[in-house]
Amino acid sequence: MTGYGLLVLCAVLYLRENPKIAWGLGAAVLVCLVIALVVLRQGRRRRRRLIEGVRTLQEFTEMSPSDFEHAIAALCRRDGCRNVRVVGESGDLGADVLAVTPLGKLVVIQCKLYGAGNLVGSPDAQRVGGTARPVHGADEAAIVTTSGYTADAARYAALPAVDIHLVDGQQLIRWQADGWQPPWL
Repeated sequence: MTGYGLLVLCAVLYLRENPKIAWGLGAAVLVCLVIALVVLRQGRRRRRRLIEGVRTLQEFTEMSPSDFEHAIAALCRRDGCRNVRVVGESGDLGADVLAVTPLGKLVVIQCKLYGAGNLVGSPDAQRVGGTARPVHGADEAAIVTTSGYTADAARYAALPAVDIHLVDGQQLIRWQADGWQPPWL
């Protein structure tokens, strides 16, 4: 028996001999689970509301990087994607959002929350191009930014062997307003 198994066995035997403690511990665990579920639901609701009230690019740029990634994930869900996951963090290898499109294609989205004068450059596009398909197994790749792209980044993304969909700030607002196609189409 492993150390954990022995510890669990001892705890069960102790609680069996002390039912008042067992009931108290059970109640405490139940309360913790209820609190965790409430907090989780509130977080999901808040993230769902992230895109509902956004009407301007300024509102996107005022989000935290994490909220921006969750807002992009919410747009993907709204537009019929399933298995949408926010995976962005340090060392994410060019993937902030992973989703399966309504047509069954895996899309990798890199989110860049940049100010108007800070354009997404070729190194960022190359990072996505070098990892989206070989590392993440993507069928489609996209970069979504609140700013724009350098000419070098746009040229690189347009290469047939690379084929990265670029969504700039103005296109993001149109996508959010449901008046423009999602980047994987």
